[in-house]
Amino acid sequence: MAKNLVIKEYQEKEIENCDLDKLQAYLKCQKLGSALKVTRNGIKAKSFVGVIKYKNLHLEILPKLISKNANNSNEIQEEERSIILKNLIFMLSYTKNLDIKTNENAKLANEKNPFIEILIKEFATSLFDSIKRLTPKRYVREEENLNYLKGKIKFSENIRYNCTNQAKFYCEYDEFSENNPLNQLFLFVSTCLYNISNNSYNKKLLKFIINYYSDISFVRFDKFKIQKIKLTRSQEFFKKPFNLAKMFVEKTSVDLSKNKFENITLVWDMNKLFEEFIFELIKRKIPECSPIAQKTKRLLRSTQETRRDTKVDILVQHPQVIIDTKYKKFTNFDDISSADIYQVTTYCTLYGYKKAILLYPQYDDIEPDETGFYINNTENNYQIDFRTIDLKSNDLKNDLKNKDVQNSIIKKIKDIIGN
Repeated sequence: MAKNLVIKEYQEKEIENCDLDKLQAYLKCQKLGSALKVTRNGIKAKSFVGVIKYKNLHLEILPKLISKNANNSNEIQEEERSIILKNLIFMLSYTKNLDIKTNENAKLANEKNPFIEILIKEFATSLFDSIKRLTPKRYVREEENLNYLKGKIKFSENIRYNCTNQAKFYCEYDEFSENNPLNQLFLFVSTCLYNISNNSYNKKLLKFIINYYSDISFVRFDKFKIQKIKLTRSQEFFKKPFNLAKMFVEKTSVDLSKNKFENITLVWDMNKLFEEFIFELIKRKIPECSPIAQKTKRLLRSTQETRRDTKVDILVQHPQVIIDTKYKKFTNFDDISSADIYQVTTYCTLYGYKKAILLYPQYDDIEPDETGFYINNTENNYQIDFRTIDLKSNDLKNDLKNKDVQNSIIKKIKDIIGN
């Protein structure tokens, strides 16, 4: 029977009856060593959040800084879990890591595997809505031995198969067919998800899709085969289910005997997610700042060439401010790393900016505000501030819609950037 564990970032958990050596080998194979650490008696989460399902172990890793109900105990209450999931899904959707809606997923938050069930529902409903409009057809290259001429004759095969029967033609032709790789992918993913879902609504919807594709050949896909599928212009409204299907295939391993996803790894780095979320807030709510994300510039230059790229997280052009997001604990000046100061100083030197901000998520209720610092150098008088942004909320999406609350969040970002 599967073990369902819910933990937060950087939390440790002991695990019984689990082959930790094989789990460690699997994480190494999937390049997830930076997401989860295998300890002597169990596991320790890092800054990655999401779902890791390996054989009979089902692990849900949740962020700890996006819920007002968060507590310091190791046990996570259902209400707190539901709030964190809702806010996490909103952040993933807001940053376009996932094209999903949060309005109708509240009921699924109490499911056995809520994160997976929410993603399954998004895939099934988006595909169902798309096939109601159109079944994607494409020209598919076919080869067949026919009694009539169709397309063009393949002479080498025609000689091989029809040297004694000249009444037939071995032909190659293009057929405008529903039995194409895109529909085969949707059938394969729907079948796999049907066998792992425990939600009755999801299973009902997936069963309808499987029956709808009853005339489509069942083909198994892997992350290499799926790269060959490209959407045509007429298939653009299948983009959402296609991206979700692609995500499931690329980030999971398939049990071929049962046609289901056996090991599932759907994780996101909170360092990256925090950076992208702050950038999207500035871009959408304060467009006059003209922010640029991940601006690249060469760090070293010689007479022949420039070498080694360096990327600044967020480059604000009006006013000129460099924002370097740090998803780590910051409660007082002792938590500040010298390496982070060296990093933003380098950015200021490269881009010619005079002000940089190290931006952290707010850890406690009391906001540490370390401003007005300057590099101790008379030639390069760079100002470096250390600020936090509070993302702890019972409903982050509604907070950004509510003018009063929104103004407090956006006003805080404006205050951080400065006029």
